Amino acid sequence: MVLDKLSEASKYYSLHPKFKIAFEYIFSHDFKSIPGGSKIVVDEDVIINVDEPTLRAKEEALPEAHDKHIDIQVPIVGEETCGFIPRSECHTVDRQDAEKDYLIYKDMPTGYFRLTPDDFVIFFPSDGHAPIIGSGYEKKIVVKIRL
Repeated sequence: MVLDKLSEASKYYSLHPKFKIAFEYIFSHDFKSIPGGSKIVVDEDVIINVDEPTLRAKEEALPEAHDKHIDIQVPIVGEETCGFIPRSECHTVDRQDAEKDYLIYKDMPTGYFRLTPDDFVIFFPSDGHAPIIGSGYEKKIVVKIRL
């Protein structure tokens, strides 16, 4: 997992060849004006989903993980808390969908952190993550980078 300020994103371009493409697209578009539910295909390996979730209680936020994608998550409006647990510590699958590339675990996060519109987080397949914790509403983007 990588957690940092958006202003520092270029430090991480070397971690994956598509990170630079994804972040440059983020920096060059006003996502506040793009409707929630939008799906933007940047290229065949980079897709951006614009989400407007209702935030949930910690107890309702089970960790998820992906086998075929890396997530870059960026709040656009509002803030959220995210839970984290190394996937190696997740032992009980609640549900999964191989086609949609997710597993939801019953194991609870071992730590939490706050994300604001100045921040981003990168979740790799080894990272169990439980996003959209809090109260109220948020608008965020989730970049899916195919491995």
